[in-house]
Amino acid sequence: MKWQFPLINPTVHYSTDHYIDHVMEEVGEVMAEVDGSSEQAKEVVDVLHAAETLVRKFFERNPQHCFNSVKQEIIRKNTGRGYYEE
Repeated sequence: MKWQFPLINPTVHYSTDHYIDHVMEEVGEVMAEVDGSSEQAKEVVDVLHAAETLVRKFFERNPQHCFNSVKQEIIRKNTGRGYYEE
């Protein structure tokens, strides 16, 4: 998997809830900005960064789960729901 951002604090181990809360905080910051503004664009990317950190930390701590396998399950589920263009 090629990640979009460097891993934050590779030696710090916060709880999964901590990373979830951070994603939610970043979503709140997106909502607080003017729709379509350059500041909102930055906050949108910050959501991606926070979410990627959550995913990376989760799978790092839970090696019994394979990211690529879970990702494929989600793609199959969402394909079945018609979420993707063919």
